[in-house]
Amino acid sequence: MATVRHSDSIFIQRAVADVFAYMDDVRLEHEWQPNLRDAEQEPPGAAAVGTRRHYVTDFMGRPVKNSYEVKTYERNQRVVLESMPDSTVTATNEVLWASEGTGTRVTMSVEGKPKGVSRFVPGAVLEAAFRDQMKKSLSLLKQRLESEA
Repeated sequence: MATVRHSDSIFIQRAVADVFAYMDDVRLEHEWQPNLRDAEQEPPGAAAVGTRRHYVTDFMGRPVKNSYEVKTYERNQRVVLESMPDSTVTATNEVLWASEGTGTRVTMSVEGKPKGVSRFVPGAVLEAAFRDQMKKSLSLLKQRLESEA
């Protein structure tokens, strides 16, 4: 199975610090990630390099568990998460925040390779699923943050 890559961005009419703070709170992720069943962070509190995040999501109709470790943490600018060995995918996720005019440009990127049974899913199907999930998440993020402004 080839590596799947996808990147997308959206403009949100809110300050970078507001958008970053909202997205950085693992307890709020279910509000803008429609496939998220459960999310927790260890240790609780402010994230930093070394923080671990554990997720259960619905992916292509089935529950999937993945754990990530924060590898890069630049407040209001960039966060990079890498999957941990017990995850169902080997992945790197990057989120960038950039001030743009009177708001924020959020760019999300994922590069991953499925493991286990998921590796038998055709690459085009996985890419379409990643693309659809990211587009929905970014759209909900924008809707949520702009409605609270």
